[in-house]
Amino acid sequence: MLTSVHRTNNQRRSSNYYERCTMHMLRVALLALAIWLVSFTVIIYSVRNDSAVSIGNDLIQPATLLSNRRIHKRQQTQLTGNNHHNTTQQQFTHTTIVTETTTHFPPRKMTSTSNPIYFVHIGKAGGTSIDTLMYNLKNRSKLHNKQLIGKAHYDWSHIELKEQRRLNERMKLNNNATEEVLDVPSTADVMTILRNPVSRSVSQFYFSKDLEWATKSNSSFVHQTIDEYIDDTNKTWFQPLSDGEGGVDFLAGIFSSDRKCWVKSDWIETDLKVYLRRNKTAACLRAAQRLEQTLWFGIVEDLQRSMRLLQYTLDLERTPVLPKRNRAKKEHLPPSSETVAKLERYLQKDMWLYEYSNRLFEARWNYFMGDGVYVHPELPPLPDFDSPLQDV
Repeated sequence: MLTSVHRTNNQRRSSNYYERCTMHMLRVALLALAIWLVSFTVIIYSVRNDSAVSIGNDLIQPATLLSNRRIHKRQQTQLTGNNHHNTTQQQFTHTTIVTETTTHFPPRKMTSTSNPIYFVHIGKAGGTSIDTLMYNLKNRSKLHNKQLIGKAHYDWSHIELKEQRRLNERMKLNNNATEEVLDVPSTADVMTILRNPVSRSVSQFYFSKDLEWATKSNSSFVHQTIDEYIDDTNKTWFQPLSDGEGGVDFLAGIFSSDRKCWVKSDWIETDLKVYLRRNKTAACLRAAQRLEQTLWFGIVEDLQRSMRLLQYTLDLERTPVLPKRNRAKKEHLPPSSETVAKLERYLQKDMWLYEYSNRLFEARWNYFMGDGVYVHPELPPLPDFDSPLQDV
C-alpha cells in the first residue's frame, strides 16, 4: 500500500516537471517569434524609407543628365524664393546648390587632358569671334588631339546630353557594366565669354534690325532707336529684354526644350527646369556654380586680360588676337542713362551674374598672373526678384 502511494507521488512529480518544461519552452518560442516579428518590421520600414529617399532624390536630381560634383566638404544653400507654383515648390523644397565651404581650386590647363572642349556661345557677346579664334588655334597648337564643339548656341544641358552619350559609348566599347556618374567638370572642358548685359542687349537690338525676318515683317522696332523701343508700350518683340539670355539661362541649362528654340538644350522638359525658370534666385546660384566649373571664361569689357588668361589656359607661346566677326553693319547712338537704368531693371539675373563674373575673373587673374595664391570671391548680394517692375 505504501509502495503504491509512493509510486503515485513520483508520477505526479514527473508529470508536473514535464508540464513546467513544456510551458518554459513555449514561452521561449513565443519570445523568439516576437523578436523576429519586430526585426522584420524594422527591415521593411527601413527599405521603404530608403525607397522614399531614392524617389525624392530622383525628383530633386532627375536621372537624365544632372552632373554631380565630387566634393567632400559641402555647404547646402536652400533654394527658396520667388514665383513658383505649389506643385513645383513642394517637389523642390529640399533642392540644394552645392558649394565648397573651404578650398576652391583654380582651373587647370586645357592641355592637361584629352577632354572635348565646349564653347557656350552667348549671343552678341563676341562668341563668333571666339569660335573663329579657337578653330584657328586648334589646328596649330597643343589642342590638335582635342575635339572642339562650337559654332552653335547651346546651354549646359546640351553639354550634359552629349557627354552622357559619349560616356555610354565608352562603356559599350569597354563592355563595362559598372554604372558611372556623369561629372561634366572632369569629363569636359567648358569655356564661354560674357558681356555687360546692357551692352549686349543694345547690340542685339540693333543687330536684329538687319535680320531677314525683321525686314520682311517691317516690325516697328526696325524704325526705332533703343530709347524709343524701351518706352514703346505696343512693342511685340521682347528678346532684348529677356533676362537670362546674357548668361544665366545658358549656364543654368534652362532654355526651352522645344527643338525649334534657337538655343540647343537636351530637349527634355523636367520639373527642375520649370522650377529654375520660376525661381530666379535658384537659377542665379546654379549659373554661378557652372561659371566656376569653366576652365576659361572671358569678359568683353576686359578683352586684353581675357586673351592673356586664354594664352595661359591653352599653354600658348603668344597672346592670341581676337578677330572681329559678326559686327553690326551700322553705327548707332548710345542709349540714354534712363534707358540704361531701365534695362538693368529688366536684366537683373544677368546683371548679378556679370558682377560675380568680374569678381571671379579677378580672382583667376591674381592667381595666374600674381602670387599664385587663389582667393575665391564671395557672391554678390542677390537682387530682390519679388520687387515689381512698375517703375520700368
